[in-house]
Amino acid sequence: MNPNSLRHRLDSRAARLVGLCIVLLAGCSKPAEELETLLPPEPGAGFQLKTLPTAIPAGMENQDCYFFRVPASGDVYVRRILMRQSTGTHHMNIFRVRTIVGLSGEDGQVVRGGNDLKNPCWVSSNWADWPLVVNTQSSEPGKYTTDFTLPEGVAHKFAPGELLMLQSHYVNATTQKTPQEAMVWANFEYIPAEKVTAELGTLFATNQNIRICPGENKFFEKVCRVPSPVTVIGANGHFHSRGTHFQMNVWDETNGKGEQFYQSDTWDDPPMAIGLDIKVPQNAGVLYRCEYQVAPETCGNPADGCCFTFGPRVEVNEHCNAFVYYYPKLSTDLPCF
Repeated sequence: MNPNSLRHRLDSRAARLVGLCIVLLAGCSKPAEELETLLPPEPGAGFQLKTLPTAIPAGMENQDCYFFRVPASGDVYVRRILMRQSTGTHHMNIFRVRTIVGLSGEDGQVVRGGNDLKNPCWVSSNWADWPLVVNTQSSEPGKYTTDFTLPEGVAHKFAPGELLMLQSHYVNATTQKTPQEAMVWANFEYIPAEKVTAELGTLFATNQNIRICPGENKFFEKVCRVPSPVTVIGANGHFHSRGTHFQMNVWDETNGKGEQFYQSDTWDDPPMAIGLDIKVPQNAGVLYRCEYQVAPETCGNPADGCCFTFGPRVEVNEHCNAFVYYYPKLSTDLPCF
């Protein structure tokens, strides 16, 4: 091992132990897992994106947007992404920045959306054409780290200096709790270009026509088509606390709903399906379905009969979002709204 790399690891671990000792001497009651961080890749082996520590007041939600440029002098290929987030983190999404409509930033800039729903970090229309890079929702104690390793030969490709945006959403209210300062880390690990045989593509789908009212059980389905054959290798579904069941299936015009490849019956820590090998034929697609149950005594929008409609707030809105990872990457990005 390179002596500098070894020293880097030892220094990092020593710093973590010193921090642990300081916390213990101060009488802090945080569990040991919360004191852990995600060490960055060794120099030259990749790069790390991370957020600032953020305290979430009781009864509040917080959404921030962090901008980063890929620190490379040439094209780089990433086969493994490690993601870690604090307990109570609602989600973390990373996008490639394309057009700018209200929300923008440069390397190292943070747009603090906080609890202000008028802030562009909450309401920007950029999501319609910002390609997804990766997402995670896992923050259950003992499962802080998501290891998303792509199949042999498949990789994300990033241009030198490409602008990325990391969106972090925390909740410290009735539906989720963020009991301490929260952070998110994401490590991107390189592989040599000569080992890459296919570029990863992503599909970010969201059904914005949902409306569920107190006492109702409803489901909503939507299809996202692909113009040529692809292989799905990962998937994740997302809704809020009225959601009871999320599933994805292969779909085609002749047979309709086909093989199911994703299912989740939990909203606050839904699984990320990794290691899939699902063939989607030409001119077929992915069908995703969100099912909801709303208790009679709950209220979303008082001005709309207390119904819950599409929106970013966990407490009073709902979502129906699908994240799909596939190869080979299509010539055009695949947002599906």
